[in-house]
Amino acid sequence: MIKTVRSFLKSIDFFKSATLLFSILVPLALLGGLGKLSLAMSLVTGVLLCSPSDVPGSIRHMVVGILAGSTLAILNTLAIQLSLKSVWTLVPVMSGLVFFNAMLSVYGFRGSLVSFSGLLAIMLAFAHPATGYELLVHLALILVGGVWYLVVTMLAHTLVYRRQNQLILAECMDLTARYLRIRSRLIPHPPQANQLQKELFRLQTDINEKHEKLREIFVEERTRSGTSHSANKYLLIFIELVEMLELALSNPANYQQIETLWAGQEKMLKPLTDVLEATADRLEALAAVVSGDQPLTTQAMPSPEEAYERIRRHFNDYSSSSSYEHTLVLRNLLDYEHKQQQKIASIERVLRNVVDQKKIIQQSREMQQFMTHQDYDPGVIKQNLTWHSPIFRHAIRLTVTVLAGYALGAVLPVQNSYWIMLTIIVIMRPGYGLTKSRSIQRVVGTLIGGGIALGVVLLTQNPYVYGVLAALSVLFAFSLIQKNYAGGAAFITLYVIFLYALLQPDALSVVQFRVLDTVLGAGLSFLAGLFLWPSWEFMNIRSVIADSISTNRRYLQEISAFYQDKGALPTSYKLARKGAFLAIGDLSAAFQRMSQEPKSKQPFFSELYEMVVLNHTLLSAAAAMGTFIQHHRTSEKSPHFQAFIDSTDGNLERAQACLNREKPVTGHPLPDLTQAISYLDRQRKKVVEHHQESLPELLLEPEEKHPSWQEVSLMTGQLQWLHSLSENIRKAAQEMMSREE
Repeated sequence: MIKTVRSFLKSIDFFKSATLLFSILVPLALLGGLGKLSLAMSLVTGVLLCSPSDVPGSIRHMVVGILAGSTLAILNTLAIQLSLKSVWTLVPVMSGLVFFNAMLSVYGFRGSLVSFSGLLAIMLAFAHPATGYELLVHLALILVGGVWYLVVTMLAHTLVYRRQNQLILAECMDLTARYLRIRSRLIPHPPQANQLQKELFRLQTDINEKHEKLREIFVEERTRSGTSHSANKYLLIFIELVEMLELALSNPANYQQIETLWAGQEKMLKPLTDVLEATADRLEALAAVVSGDQPLTTQAMPSPEEAYERIRRHFNDYSSSSSYEHTLVLRNLLDYEHKQQQKIASIERVLRNVVDQKKIIQQSREMQQFMTHQDYDPGVIKQNLTWHSPIFRHAIRLTVTVLAGYALGAVLPVQNSYWIMLTIIVIMRPGYGLTKSRSIQRVVGTLIGGGIALGVVLLTQNPYVYGVLAALSVLFAFSLIQKNYAGGAAFITLYVIFLYALLQPDALSVVQFRVLDTVLGAGLSFLAGLFLWPSWEFMNIRSVIADSISTNRRYLQEISAFYQDKGALPTSYKLARKGAFLAIGDLSAAFQRMSQEPKSKQPFFSELYEMVVLNHTLLSAAAAMGTFIQHHRTSEKSPHFQAFIDSTDGNLERAQACLNREKPVTGHPLPDLTQAISYLDRQRKKVVEHHQESLPELLLEPEEKHPSWQEVSLMTGQLQWLHSLSENIRKAAQEMMSREE
C-alpha cells in the first residue's frame, strides 16, 4: 500500500495535476485578494482550456498543442458569446462548432486533445455570458491564462523533464516485464490460455503506445541536448526493450506443441518458467532503479551464465531419455531464456555506465526514421467527410446529442443546463464500448463524489474548508482521470460542488443538480452511442486485419532478405518489424473494442478471434525465425526456403485481397512445394539420424560443436508452420467474406 501511494505521488499524472493546481491557485489568490474574483475565474478558465494538451512527449508538440488549444478556445468562446442572444442563431453556430471541433480528432492523439479544448470552451462559454468590453476582457484573460499555464508548465518541464522521461521508460519496462511473465505462464498451454492471450493482446497495444512516445522523446532529446550521457543510457535501454519484446513474441511460439510433448510432465518445465518469472522480476526491479525508487543491486537475480548453467544441470538426466523433438524444443527455450537474461545484463551494464558510445551515436541517428509522423494537412478533414469515417460519424452523433442535451436543459428545471452538455462532450467517444464504460463510471463517480460532498456540507459551512477541499479535489481529480476514471469523476464532482459552495450559500441544491445533470448527460451519451449511427467495430475490422497481414508480409520478406545477406541488421528490417508490431497492436485493440459492444453487433466473433490469433501467431513464428537468424550462425539460403516464403506470401496476399474485396496484385499461381517439402524432410531426417545418439550433447553443449542441427530442425519446422498458418488465414478470410455475402 505504501509503495503504491509513493508511486502515485511520484507519477507524471500527479506532477501534471500539481502544476495545474499551482496555475489555478496563483491567479485566484492574487486577483481574489484584490476583490477581482470574476477576473480570476476568467483567467482560470484559460488555464483549464489549454491544459489538456500538456501530455508527456515532445515539448515542441506540447507547446504547439497548448497554443492551438488556447486559440481555438478563444474563437469558440467568442462565437458562442455573440450567439447567445438568439436561440435561432445559437443552435446553428453551436452545431457547426461542435461538429468542426470533433472533426479535429482526425489528426490523431494531439488533434483529439486540441479538439477537446475547443469543445470544452463551447460548453464553458455558457457559464460566463458577457458582451462588449466585458467580453473582450474575458477573452483576453483566457489568452493570459493559456500563456500563464504555458510558462508554468515549461518551467516545470525544465525542472523535471528528464525525470518524466525516466518514468515513461520505467513504465515501459514494467509493461514489458508483465508481457514476459504472461508468456512464461503459457508454458505449457494452461486452461486459462485464451484469457492470458487476450491480456497479451492488450499489453501489446500498451507497449506499442509507450514505444511510440519514447521514440518521440529520444528524437527531441537529441535535438535539444545532443548526445547527453543520461539520454544515451536511456536510448540503449529502450533498444534492449524493443529486442526483448521481439524475443518474447517469438519464443516459444508453438504452445500447442509444447502441451502435446509434455502432457503429464508439466512439472519438468517448471525450472524454465521459474527463470522467466525471475527475469520479469529483475526487469521490474531495474524499472524501479530507472524511476529512482530503489538503488541498483546485483543480488536480485543470478547472472545469465549462472542461471543458464542451473537449468542445464536440471535437464542433464532428463535429456538422455528424451526424444529428438523434446530436445529441440528445450534447446530453443534454453537459448531464448539465455538471450533474455543477456538483455537484462545489458540493461544493468548501461545503468552502471558501461556504455558503447559508437553504438549510441549510430542508434540515435537511426531513431528519426522510426518516428510516426502525423499528417496535419487540412485536406485530411476533407478526406474524412464521408459516412465511412468513424470520426465523421462521431462528430455528427456528438452534435446531435449536444443539441438534445441543450433542449433537455431548456425544458427541465435544472440549475446549470450546460452541465448536461459538458457531461456529454467529456463522456462521448467514437467507440461504443468506451462511451458505455465512461458513462457508467461517470455516474458512479458522481454519486460517490456527491455523497461525500453532501456529508461535508451537512457537517460544516466553513468556506475555508470548502476551499482546501476544492484544491485537493483538483489535485487528485486530474491525477486519477486517466487511470481510474470513476475516481477522477468523484473528485471532479467534489471540486465543482465545493467551488459553487464558495460562490453561493445553497450548496445542497448544487449536489442535487450536479448528480441530476450528470445522469442525464451520461444517459444521453449512452443512448446516442447505441442508436445514432454507431461505428460498430465489425464494420472496420476487416481493413485492420488486412493491414496486419500486409505488415506481416513485409516483415517476412525482410527476414528472407536478411537470411540471404547476413551481416548487420538493416534499418529496413527494424522498420518492418516495428510496422508489424504496431499493426498487430492495432488489430488487438480493435478486437478488444468489438468485444465490448453488444452481442448482436459481434457477427463472426469466433471467426474474427481466430483471425486475430492466427495473425498474432504468424507474427510470432516470423519473429522466431528472424531472431534465430540474428543470433545464430546460419548456412546459405536455399531455393527451397524461398519457395516456402513465396508460397506463404502468396497465401497472405490472397487473404489480404479477399478482405479488401480486391484481386491479388500478382495473380500468379502459388509455387509447387512438393520438391521443397521433400528436400527439407530429407535434410531433417539426416540431422535426426546423425544426432539421435547424442541428444544430451545437443541440449547441453555449446552450439559451436553442433552448428547445423538446430538450424535445419528449426527452419524446417518454422517454414512449414508459417505456411500452414498462411493457408489457415487465407481460408478463414475467404470463409468470412463468403458468409458476409
